[in-house]
Amino acid sequence: MGDCIVDTTDGVMVIKFNRPERMNSLGGTLLAEFNAALLEGRADDRVRAFVVTGEGRAWNAGADLQAVGSGGANENSKRWNAVDPIGEVGRTILNLRGCDKPTIAAVNGVAVGGGLGFCSAFDIRIASEQARFSTVFIKRALAPDCGLSWFLPRLIGPERASEMFFTGRMVDATEALNMGLVSRVVPHEELMDAALSLARGIANSPPSAMIYTRRALHNSQTATLEQQLEFEWVNQKACLRAPEFQEGVRSFLEKRDPDWSQF
Repeated sequence: MGDCIVDTTDGVMVIKFNRPERMNSLGGTLLAEFNAALLEGRADDRVRAFVVTGEGRAWNAGADLQAVGSGGANENSKRWNAVDPIGEVGRTILNLRGCDKPTIAAVNGVAVGGGLGFCSAFDIRIASEQARFSTVFIKRALAPDCGLSWFLPRLIGPERASEMFFTGRMVDATEALNMGLVSRVVPHEELMDAALSLARGIANSPPSAMIYTRRALHNSQTATLEQQLEFEWVNQKACLRAPEFQEGVRSFLEKRDPDWSQF
């Protein structure tokens, strides 16, 4: 069994990090397997949403410092690592953000350091009551990475993000909900049911409109209002030409639920 366990049912691809002995840290083959699953799901029209969770008591604990400290990095990759501008984790973040299908992090336990950066790249975060979050970098004499300095201020505001970065303190699930870091907190044993229920509802949506909606939300983070209005109008014209729109109109006129499974 690999460092990621993948299963697809009812239009939802579930990816489970499977390095519980290392708190699902970003080592081994975890990133390579995650990227392979993500690319497979992006290319499969039957997959309409992703749910990512962790095995054991962690969602993801960031860098595998034990491997780094013991010289576990690939000696043959030193030159590449020296010139690579964003690294494997950075490319994974870009792959995740560039995916046209909604992504949900079902946070079962700790998400700290680079693991919190990874988690912050998802569209939606649902947390178990056992979930905990920390930037932690400052306590390891490190600066933020994995995109966390970009994501966190946008999620919770610059002042709260500064406090988390400067102290490295742990934030529990309730506080994470109150500050807007997660959208929902559920009992631990209900986490996957809640995440899958949300993902299946998303999967049962008009796929083209969902893609354009997600693109619009992501584009809005860096666009001016004028640029966003133009982006929205281009998307809307594409939606009007898509076959799902005709089904939406017919179902409205016929007073029935639309059937999106045909697309």
